[in-house]
Amino acid sequence: MRERSIEELVRLGMTGYEARVYAGLVGLGEATARQVHEACGVPRPRVYDVLVSLESKGYVEVWQGKPMYYRAIPPDRLMRLLREDIEESIRIASDDLNELSLKARQRTFPVWHIRGDMSIRDQVRAFLGDVKDELIVVCTRTSVFRPLVSDLKKISERADVLCSVPENAEVFQAVLGSARINVPLLGKDPLAKSYTKVFRGTILSGNNRYRAELMLIADGERSMLTYEMNDEHIAIIFELPFIVTLQHSAIVRLIEEGRNR
Repeated sequence: MRERSIEELVRLGMTGYEARVYAGLVGLGEATARQVHEACGVPRPRVYDVLVSLESKGYVEVWQGKPMYYRAIPPDRLMRLLREDIEESIRIASDDLNELSLKARQRTFPVWHIRGDMSIRDQVRAFLGDVKDELIVVCTRTSVFRPLVSDLKKISERADVLCSVPENAEVFQAVLGSARINVPLLGKDPLAKSYTKVFRGTILSGNNRYRAELMLIADGERSMLTYEMNDEHIAIIFELPFIVTLQHSAIVRLIEEGRNR
């Protein structure tokens, strides 16, 4: 149990020696530097430096006598201090990194690949948060569309939102406010056939199996496609103007033609 506590303290930011000395003092109650050295196995020349470090951080209290005695602050108090330190570090790092990110946006690549479910969810939220005037959503499964409903309703209050869903358009329309929802009614022209192939089925290529899940097009300038490849979720973000323009034109045409059938 003690070794596990030491490992977790290191993960929370202590050095290995600091974690050993603090855990040792918790077990000893009050102790001299020599007793700490004997109980913790920290080299004696280092024990004094470690104790001074822990005292300066408020993790250890000192009784000034001859010899000096040390005791650890209660663990719940230590956790509170560590939490405050971590939160402050997160705040500072976040502010600094966001500032760097703003500077870096002057140089961007037009196509980005994202892997991992959590990263994709974060990117979808960020993508939706940047919508200004128009958002087009093409979804292949209601299970993928349903988690977006709350965000789409908020976006529809400031922008034109057009959604294509595989089914239950009336149900989604009832909760999505001014967003326009439809189930595309496709004809037999080449564009409609391509749409059906890409968004309503599985595509096999070599040893890989692909299935599109979601396409987002924002303001006719950026798009995001999420898909499965052999059960792994992947996303691609396009900021290449002519690619996004073609995607936008094709999707709008299909949706509008479907309405007229």
